[in-house]
Amino acid sequence: MSPTDSTLTLALPPDTGDEADLRFLRSAPRHLVGRSAVTEVLITDWRRLGPDAFRLGAQWPRGHHFYAPIAGAWYDPLLAAESLRQASVLVGQTYYGAPADHRFTITELEFEIVPGSILLGSRPAELHLEAAATDVRRARNTLTTLTLEADLLRDGDFAGAGRLTLHASAPVRPAAREGGAYPPLPDPVPPEIVGRRDERDVVLGFPRTAAARRGLTWDLRIDPGHPVLFDHPTDEVPGMVLLEAARQAVQAACAPYRVLPVELRSAFHAPLDLTSPCRITAIRLPAQDATEDAAVRVTAWQSGRIAFDSLVVASLCD
Repeated sequence: MSPTDSTLTLALPPDTGDEADLRFLRSAPRHLVGRSAVTEVLITDWRRLGPDAFRLGAQWPRGHHFYAPIAGAWYDPLLAAESLRQASVLVGQTYYGAPADHRFTITELEFEIVPGSILLGSRPAELHLEAAATDVRRARNTLTTLTLEADLLRDGDFAGAGRLTLHASAPVRPAAREGGAYPPLPDPVPPEIVGRRDERDVVLGFPRTAAARRGLTWDLRIDPGHPVLFDHPTDEVPGMVLLEAARQAVQAACAPYRVLPVELRSAFHAPLDLTSPCRITAIRLPAQDATEDAAVRVTAWQSGRIAFDSLVVASLCD
């Protein structure tokens, strides 16, 4: 995912020695978090607390148009994943010298959420990310890899934790296929099956062959015109698209119950091309008893190889 405003400069917020509380008054500059739309920026403020220690603020809207509340009660846990992604891009650029025109891709991502700490309230949720950068790697004095580990706090209470590894690479020519020919989108599965209201937000499509339609198998719907999942031109499928595919696959596997992902562990093994078919599969793992959360393994395959796999643990809401 490539930031778009590579020519902008940044007036950094002061690194206050007294560790003053974060502010939630305005969004971070969009190019610092790899977003084109200001409305999609979650990070509001940040501080450096030590050589590799940081505190960042993120505000979660109560009614995000894509990451909508779950069952009308909880914030969408994928907001935690997007907050980690934005925080990693910001830290990489601001403190480790990653060029703003580099593209940033996720190679590993995991998080866990405390359901009681992400309930909707009367105001947008304001979260503190207490973060540490580890496994920082460079090539020719330029950042190539950074892992950000963070605890998420809401009103001082532990709300969850996450770990994201980000890869930074040299810029590529703007997507040659932008505005060009993409393969036709497969027909979407009914939105209600995957927890969506609008079929434009459905990333799982019916496989083209009858044989492939048996079981929990779908074709990935790659829509470069989607305003959130494809916020700016890119030459590969963004990681957040695959996380959304994993969440929708879990929802389909657990139907008719509504699911709340509480733990997710994902590995991105290879870039996914925009023009080649991608197959999504899900396997629900056996539970020890009826009260246990559901565990589902989701994989993405392209050109005969596995490109992504994720283990998702989800609570059944209703």
